[in-house]
Order: sequence, then C-alpha cells, then structure tokens
Amino acid sequence: FLERHAPPDEDEQFQEYQSIAAALGARPLTIRTLDIGGDKPIPYLPLPREDNPALGLRGLRTSLWQPELLRTQLRAVLRVTPISQVRILLPMVTDLDDVRTVRKVIDELRRQMGIAGMPELGAMIETPASALLADQLIGEVDFLSIGTNDLSQYTLAMDRGHPELAARLDAMHPAVLRLIA
Repeated sequence: FLERHAPPDEDEQFQEYQSIAAALGARPLTIRTLDIGGDKPIPYLPLPREDNPALGLRGLRTSLWQPELLRTQLRAVLRVTPISQVRILLPMVTDLDDVRTVRKVIDELRRQMGIAGMPELGAMIETPASALLADQLIGEVDFLSIGTNDLSQYTLAMDRGHPELAARLDAMHPAVLRLIA
C-alpha cells in the first residue's frame, strides 16, 4: 500500500497474501487491514488536512471512511487458502461498533464469495480507549494484539517522532504497564 501511486488491486493483494501463506506452511498468517494516516500518508488517498493527524483518520477509521479499499482488501484475504490459516487484525480500534461493522462486511463478502470458513478477527490495543475496552472487545473478536509504540505514544501524550520527546517514550512506563495489564 505504501510508496505507490495507486492501491494494489484484489488480485495483486491475493497473490502476495497467498505466497506468504505458502511460505509460512502451517503457521498462522495475520494480515493487518490498511493502517495509514497520521505518520503514514499515501499519495492515492489524500486525507483531509488535520491539525493533529495522529488523532484523526488513522487505521480502521480510514478504512471505514474509504470502505471500498477495505472491501477490496478483505476480498483478497478471504481468497487465501486455507482460510483457517488466516487471521485479520484491525488497527487503531477505539469503538466496538467499528469492529461489528467490519465483521458484518466480512460476513457479507463470505456469503457473496461462497466461503464457508471464517478467519479469526483481532483488534490492536494501541490506544487507552482500546485498553480500557479490552474486556468488551474480546467479546467481539477472537484475539487481541498489543501495539506498544502507539499505546505508549497516546498514553504518555508524546509524539514518537518528536526530536525532544521520542527518547522519553517508554513502553515500561507505569501508566503503559497498567493499561497493558
């Protein structure tokens, strides 16, 4: 998705995912949905100007804002065989309804494509909101994955790219550890 002038189409994504699945053998393949915005802009998806892009259209919010990109990626993921090897990971989750929306899209695509199997669905714990909702999120997803870089950044209110503050970003900070717990 990055360093391109157009998004990868469904076939290109499928071929990449399938080749990775084959290389992994029986090990699981976790595919994160498009995770752009903030510090990861892409030329073919100009995001609106934001005073604080780290708090705007990022991760899953961007995918829901541009649902055709999400649907294309999910169709490519659902074509990977065996589907039981695949896990889908949603980045920057902050809202239970967003997860429910994606699950409905996956179910709709599975029906359209005639796919019986359901890949595991997971959520990234990268914000204080997702950490505090983890007990509810786990009722909506099959697994959680902790993203300590963003979790630390948002918890400590320090930009990891800031020249004066980046060195102070600490995943072992007591507040970050408390959220992880």
